[in-house]
Formats: sequence, structure tokens, C-alpha cells
Amino acid sequence: GPLDQEPVVSKFTKLPSGTQIADLSLGKGSEIQEGSRVLIDYVFRRADGYFVASTENGEPFGFTVGSTEAIPGLDEGIRGMKQGGTRRIVIPIKNSFVCGLGKTCPGPIPTDFGQRRQIERQMQRNDPYNYFFFEVSAVSVK
Repeated sequence: GPLDQEPVVSKFTKLPSGTQIADLSLGKGSEIQEGSRVLIDYVFRRADGYFVASTENGEPFGFTVGSTEAIPGLDEGIRGMKQGGTRRIVIPIKNSFVCGLGKTCPGPIPTDFGQRRQIERQMQRNDPYNYFFFEVSAVSVK
């Protein structure tokens, strides 16, 4: 019966850094690894589920994996995904926007003031158990 089937959401896997990942759908394209140039779409929420930002009405976020262009938890959390895949990534505060929101800091950094304030407030809470929640789709992997 239907109860024998595997659930769509795989269990979260905890990486050594504390970042957790769970695949929602496996892509069929190129695999993301160190040095991959990726474009991702994302929805980004606070731990309480409150919406922070997404790429819905904008450009995908592009970066080179293993560079310092993306926050550490995202850089680490998308490795092993394939183009076309979707993954949930739970990123502890310590693996997120520790550099801040300056132009030279890792992204994705929203341009919207309200969204930036959301991130800053979460970072200032200094709660080691706090995290950000990303749902990421791998649009392009080169």
C-alpha cells in the first residue's frame, strides 16, 4: 500500500559543520562539486518559518563553489546536488552571515532593507541553536 513507499523528503543528513541537508528531488544533470559554477533559485526563511527572501521575482544567485562568494553553510550544503535537483538546507547561524552584509561578504545578500534587517536581527540574537532555512533548486551547474 501507499504506506510502504519511501517519503518524498529524505531524512536530514547532518554535516560535520552542523549544517543539515535533505533532498526533495534529485536532479539528472551535472553534479555540484568544488569549483562548480552554479546558479541557484532559493527560498530563504528564519527558523520560525518567517519568509526572508527568495529569487522568485529576480535573478538566480550565482557563485563558484569553494570560493567565498556564498555563505559557508550554503557553499557546503549544495555539494553533491545535481542540476535540476531541489534540496532543503538548514544552516546554523555560525555558518551563515558571520561576515555581515557588506558588498565583499558572502551571499546571497538581499538588497531590500527589510530583508537585511531580518538577517541582522537574527545574527544579533546570538542564539547558538538559531538557524536559517533554505530551499534551493540547482538551475545551472557548469
